[in-house]
Amino acid sequence: MKKVTLLDFNWRQVGSVQDRDGAGEDYMRITVGINGVINIEENEPHNGNQLWNFVVTYECGKQSRIFNANYVEYSNEADA
Repeated sequence: MKKVTLLDFNWRQVGSVQDRDGAGEDYMRITVGINGVINIEENEPHNGNQLWNFVVTYECGKQSRIFNANYVEYSNEADA
């Protein structure tokens, strides 16, 4: 698995190009070192039944998976 330092997900367009202020965007962000996130790892699928996802680990030991990433920043560290 590749180590990740920042992950944007749940991207969506806000507003419309016809609006006076134009269209914008909204998304959620998870970053290692912020809000208890200690690790993010890319999980590559190994068969046709799995989806590409990212495993997020928190200080408390909780883990979650994100399946709809829109932007990924990888660590310069070698894979573990």
